[in-house]
This record gives sequence, C-alpha cells and structure tokens, in this order.
Amino acid sequence: MTATTTQDPFIKTLLMFIRAHDQSGAWEAEPDEAVLAPYILSKEQRREIPLFGDPDPDILWRVEQYFNAIAMAIETQSGHAVAPIMKIHHEGWGRVILTAGKLVAVNSYMRELHRFGFDSAEEMSAKAAKIIAEGVATIARFPDVAAA
Repeated sequence: MTATTTQDPFIKTLLMFIRAHDQSGAWEAEPDEAVLAPYILSKEQRREIPLFGDPDPDILWRVEQYFNAIAMAIETQSGHAVAPIMKIHHEGWGRVILTAGKLVAVNSYMRELHRFGFDSAEEMSAKAAKIIAEGVATIARFPDVAAA
C-alpha cells in the first residue's frame, strides 16, 4: 500500500469508520496499513479459509464497515442520506442494499463471505468507486424517490 492509497477519499473514510470503533485505543498507534491489513488477502490466503460454518463476526464487521464507507461516499456526492442494510445467511451468502429515501441505490449480492477481502488496497478502492458511481447515478436518475 502506498501513501497515495491512504490519501484516497474512500480509504480515508473506511479508516475513519474503523478507528471510530476503537474504544480502548488499541489501534491509535497503528499505522493505516496495519488497520487495513485484514481487508487485504491474497488469492492463496482466501483459498485457505474454509467455507464451512458461520462467517466469523470479525468478517461481518469488516463488510459492514466497508459498506458504511461506501454509503458515506454516496451520501457526500449525492446530497441524500444513504443507509446500508445487510442480510447475510449463516452459510456466508446474502446481500447488502444501500437505500436513499425509498430508493434502493445499490443492491450488492455477497457470496463466499468467509473469504471477503481484496488483493490490494487499490483494488478495494477501485471496486468501491464502481459501487459508489452506481449509487450516485441511480440517485441522480430517480431523485424524487431518493428524497421521499
């Protein structure tokens, strides 16, 4: 991860959400790279994670923070309040929707949640940017529904 990556607006927002949950100050001295490390997994690391059993609560929390940061970015760009709703089955599949008013701005299906992660911070940011652009475009297309 480069210094440029940690200056990316999405990455900064994600770090803000993660650090906001640090009630004991354990992450205070940690560099941004260490805080983001659980999101970065190589393909080999992901293959080693078994798909049996319920998804780890830490993984669910990371997914939640990832989509919270996406929702915040959409809200900032569109001017409409955006809220994430996550429904994940105990086998590791489900979906996350981001709503603005009565509008479903983003509908993202999740599978193999046990293996949630990205090859790099740059890839994570690029995928988030795609979802953010989709959400902003949907709100722009249906502003009356988003305002309802």
